Amino acid sequence: MNSKERVKIAMSGGVPDRVPVIPQICPPHAIRALGMDFRKTIIATLKNPFLANKLDLDCCRSYGVDGIRIWIPADPIDILDDGENAWGLDERGRKIGRVDFKGGGGIVTPEEKAVFESNEDVDKIEVLSADELVKTEKFQSIKKIVDEAKDEFFLIGVPGPFTFEYVTFMRGKEQAMIDIMERPDFVKKIIDKGTEISIQQSIALARIGMDALYIGETFGGLIGPDLFKEFCVPAFKRFVKILKQYDVLLYLHTCGNSTKLFELMADTGVDCIEPLDPLGGVVIADAKRRVGHRVALMGGVNTVTLAQGALDEVVEDCKRCIKEGAPGGGYVLAAGDMLPTETSKEKVEAMMDVAKKYGKYPLTIEKSQGYA
Repeated sequence: MNSKERVKIAMSGGVPDRVPVIPQICPPHAIRALGMDFRKTIIATLKNPFLANKLDLDCCRSYGVDGIRIWIPADPIDILDDGENAWGLDERGRKIGRVDFKGGGGIVTPEEKAVFESNEDVDKIEVLSADELVKTEKFQSIKKIVDEAKDEFFLIGVPGPFTFEYVTFMRGKEQAMIDIMERPDFVKKIIDKGTEISIQQSIALARIGMDALYIGETFGGLIGPDLFKEFCVPAFKRFVKILKQYDVLLYLHTCGNSTKLFELMADTGVDCIEPLDPLGGVVIADAKRRVGHRVALMGGVNTVTLAQGALDEVVEDCKRCIKEGAPGGGYVLAAGDMLPTETSKEKVEAMMDVAKKYGKYPLTIEKSQGYA
């Protein structure tokens, strides 16, 4: 069974030959793992965002993982590097924020500003059709990666966010939290527009050759189940209804404490939910019991352990995840969020080793502590 088949079966709720592994690699970790100059490569990726997917592909190949996330490239940013700090510049050469070398490699701005203020502003946002998108340089660059990797990996496309997370980008996090209480109809209008954009992006990604699509809501656990149900679930259902026509699997990412959202996440109609973050109090066995018969599960490996723990601690944590999530199929081993930048190569390799040794079906994993 190859990687594409293995993940497709698991993410569809079935029983593959073994538990698949998709660590959730992002460019900052790829740069470290590939032994590249971190500072120079972060800056190069900001200037030329097409590099990000190539970095992730090279890193995934080095590990032999089963799946890879492929991003829609961001717009390029001019960078001023004074040797101590590097700054993103706008089209007039003015500083817009500092390059975040310690976090995700993006630009940290001093303050968040609302992109628009009124319904009329939202109406003016252009929605490019899938037919138009596939012809763009960004999507043609994605197609090159897909054509290169389609026989090696299960390919996951990542459209833009479109529920409350999209509102935070358009209004700023603090203002978005105020808006959801004081201007709920305005928030829903923004979400509707974001959903239109993401649906067209996703149709284009599916046409290019993706096997699955990642959709996410970073703030789902923060806004709580009532608001998640009102503002997020309808948009996710709309998205799922349309994209299911394109023969792609769909998985929903909700950061942090998603424990109270399991049933609502499953109600959206997605095939899989993740990342099952233990730092947010999520217990895989609880998710398996409550919604494992409705959706596949993905994630759960403690990111602090991956970043700072000993190798044997990572091994035991991966075994825990397999014990709780893999029985009966429908489980993908992955980090409880983005794989930390500083995670050593040996720890990712250990994830693969544990899946190959303890994740074979029929499962024989025991409660013993050894790893040999």
